[in-house]
Amino acid sequence: MHSLSLKKLEQKLKNIKLLVIGDCILDRYFVGEVNRISPEAPVPIFNLKETYFSLGGAANVAANLRGLNVKVELMGVVGKDEHGKILKELAKKEDIGTKGILEDTSRPTTIKTRIIAQSQQLLRIDREERNSIDKKLRQKFQEIYEEILTEVDGVILSDYAKGMFLSESFCGWIIGEARRNGKFIMVDPKSIEWKKYEGATSITPNLKEFKETAFKANLPQEDLKKSSQILVERYNLDFLVITLGKEGIFFYHPEDGAFHCPSQAKEVYDVSGAGDTVIASLSAFYAAGLPLKQTVELANIAAGIVVGKVGTKPVYWKEIESFVKENFQQKEGKDE
Repeated sequence: MHSLSLKKLEQKLKNIKLLVIGDCILDRYFVGEVNRISPEAPVPIFNLKETYFSLGGAANVAANLRGLNVKVELMGVVGKDEHGKILKELAKKEDIGTKGILEDTSRPTTIKTRIIAQSQQLLRIDREERNSIDKKLRQKFQEIYEEILTEVDGVILSDYAKGMFLSESFCGWIIGEARRNGKFIMVDPKSIEWKKYEGATSITPNLKEFKETAFKANLPQEDLKKSSQILVERYNLDFLVITLGKEGIFFYHPEDGAFHCPSQAKEVYDVSGAGDTVIASLSAFYAAGLPLKQTVELANIAAGIVVGKVGTKPVYWKEIESFVKENFQQKEGKDE
């Protein structure tokens, strides 16, 4: 990819606006050191040095889009509590639109607390409520969704199975409205019941999720191409993207066929949030009008960058630009 193309792509990204709707999560980190074992029990003694918060779940998808200079609106639910306030403040700080973040007094804000020592995760503590959001709240979301839908180029549905999309009819309505309004809609699934995602532009499962879905559908789990072909037809998708962890990304399109992008990761410190990065970058580059293969290749590069970071963090356009120049342009011997 030439520098001129990168500059054009950078400008296109700045003119894109996307909507992320899904399960918002607040990530909290306790960072410190472990140098000895407790005399009270055979457990490590954690010496706390730093505490910080970051955006997780659907909110991390939105943060990744902002890292690529894409304008973003975020829709999701938080509790009427201090953690909900922190999540909204972090989103506003990143210039993420928050008019679609609603409070639910019947549940706490979903929070994941990770304890990190010497760049390694020792323990994760989750506080969450997985019940479906109630009918009145869904109706409120529908009103806001219809309003925001007219302003955006596409939609990302980020399902973390925390309650936003337990209602299949609500999930189906979200997808149907997007398509009826001529917007693409990418789905990051948590459920193996893909019927509720029917009609989406694409679904982006990880390998474990894909195999579970294939198994339930009595499809060959190891034959990614054959199973992808059947699932794309069965659920009326445009294409399918499977994230393979350290093996990269597998892509299937009915006309373009299947191909595998090997991982571009230099170092792997933390895979948390990598799926968020993939669906965010895939959607951004797709909205920019790049060819599908190039879109997937750039999303794969973004994933390779983000797993080299500790904690749930977004990828930034400058990081992708630098990676492309250093690893592709220099090899080609061109000044791109």
